[in-house]
Amino acid sequence: MQPINPADLTWLNMDRPTNLMVVNGVMWFNEEPDWDAVRAVIKERLVDRFAVLRRRAVRADGVWMWEDDPDFDLDHHIRHDTLGGSADFEDAQEYVSGRMSQPLNRDHPLWEVDILTGLRGRKGQPKALLMSRFHHAVADGIRIVQLLLSLCDVTEDATPAQVGRGPSDQGTVGKALGMSKKLAGDVVDIVGGVGTTAVGAPSRILSLGRGAFEDGLDLSLTPTRLTDALTGITSDDNLLANTLRSTSRLALSGRRPDLTGEGPVGVEKRVSWVTGLEVAVIKEVGRVHKATVNDILVALVSRGLTQYVQEQDRRVVDASWLIPISLKPMDMNLPPELGNHFAMVVFPMPLGIEDWDELMTEVRSRMARIKNSPEAMMVYGVQRAIAEAPQTVGVGLTEFVANKTLGVLTNVPGPRSPVYLAGTQVAGILGWVPSAADQPMGICIFSYNGSVSMGIAADAQVMPDPGRLADLIREEYDELVSSSLPSD
Repeated sequence: MQPINPADLTWLNMDRPTNLMVVNGVMWFNEEPDWDAVRAVIKERLVDRFAVLRRRAVRADGVWMWEDDPDFDLDHHIRHDTLGGSADFEDAQEYVSGRMSQPLNRDHPLWEVDILTGLRGRKGQPKALLMSRFHHAVADGIRIVQLLLSLCDVTEDATPAQVGRGPSDQGTVGKALGMSKKLAGDVVDIVGGVGTTAVGAPSRILSLGRGAFEDGLDLSLTPTRLTDALTGITSDDNLLANTLRSTSRLALSGRRPDLTGEGPVGVEKRVSWVTGLEVAVIKEVGRVHKATVNDILVALVSRGLTQYVQEQDRRVVDASWLIPISLKPMDMNLPPELGNHFAMVVFPMPLGIEDWDELMTEVRSRMARIKNSPEAMMVYGVQRAIAEAPQTVGVGLTEFVANKTLGVLTNVPGPRSPVYLAGTQVAGILGWVPSAADQPMGICIFSYNGSVSMGIAADAQVMPDPGRLADLIREEYDELVSSSLPSD
């Protein structure tokens, strides 16, 4: 038996019927693979290699441990279902939705793989699908992507781009000295910014009239706006300002607004997806707007969500998301224990901005402030506190942070050229991130073989139609491309 690492135990304790801590993924195929060969690959490359996939989580004398499953059997983890031969992608969505609501069996290791056949396989539709389900206590999302890719045969140029924070050449003392110098310079930046902004302020305040009072009232009701106003006058890489901004979002922001629907989340979930967003086209659009691929993808989500909220006759306000940041670079050499090596940070997504360039600039600025703050390490410390605290305290801390946000938004770079599972080419890959506490939805952006897909998972009670959001994101993509690039 082996004690469960506190960083992994966090996610085990966060499991609840209404939001399971399970990372779900899908690979689909235009030709049906040899499933016996797939089964053999799973045993050789996953089960035989990683001990945690043969172990179950048990509590012994008040301590959570990984224990070898005495009844381990591959049949407990691999299931084969069929949809009858005439099913399409929408039927597959229904199947995936139903499975996402089902908890993993804790009598056995916390993972499952579903083989789904009986799809139509015509007009670009897949012939078969493989759904993976791994509990977050086993590994984080980036490691699970690596785990699934380790099943596949890949060419050298297929390896995903490195993500996460790389190792530092500085020791602890060097980091501390460097941060101290940075903070000293940033104080000057803030003071200079305030001084510049203050010049001529009285005349401007007098000219604002009633609007100034209303803005001031809004600041008092939404404390984080006051912090944003202060830190907004500094540069995007100001460490002190960004630390203040991050801390205020964790501590002062209230419960998330009801953008998608009201009421508590339930057990039933719904999924949808957007596929076929071409990376080459997105890069070409990016050159026109002087934006990165990530800027554009986040802007597409923003525009789609803005349209969705407006259709629901709800007030359009910025939507905060939790974004995972890997604390170790992504490479294809998985640690034998797998585990979690990431932290969540709060990203306030701007909504309601109609001009594409203005929206992408705002997205880039807000992302830059997150990158230039220690928020990831701060939240990682909170995660450790949750894991090591009594369970009732841990649940409270989890809800405190998670319920300030709409859900989890993640962008995962996948293989850049085709990969093959047991000799069959993988046509596409999707993923869904788990939601926590009362979060109603999550979005995973995944790039593979020159194409981007977005997986949307939502609570059926709060947001019963995630397919509508998927349609709106697709419409915004088409509009952006047509307005940015000359037609042939």
